[in-house]
Amino acid sequence: MLKIIKTWLERSSIYLAIGFAILILILSLAKLNSFPDIGNFQNSDKVKHILAYSVLSFFWLISCQLGKINIKILHLILIIIAYGVIIEVLQMRLTTYRTGDLLDIIANSLGVFLGYLFLKLVNRIYLQV
Repeated sequence: MLKIIKTWLERSSIYLAIGFAILILILSLAKLNSFPDIGNFQNSDKVKHILAYSVLSFFWLISCQLGKINIKILHLILIIIAYGVIIEVLQMRLTTYRTGDLLDIIANSLGVFLGYLFLKLVNRIYLQV
């Protein structure tokens, strides 16, 4: 089963990375009347940011690792963080119904680092396959 997942990721990681980046951009700038909260606790919006950027960074980092994009991992991490900052600025400048937030930028950055850690975990599992 792990070999099937590995093959699937190798074939589609770059498409997932691009698709997820576009999805985050659309959801970040769209006017969402009601978006379900995760659980019943404060700052669940930050959990959504962390989760979204963890997945985004995982797909970009695995694409980089597989050689589908030619850039150093550290540079890619910085680019993904910059992408999150740019989206927050766009929310402040282009919309009247969304606001940019420093805590969102921090949550996005934390998500990027969690995505990196998840990639390291996946690498350990695959080395055993």
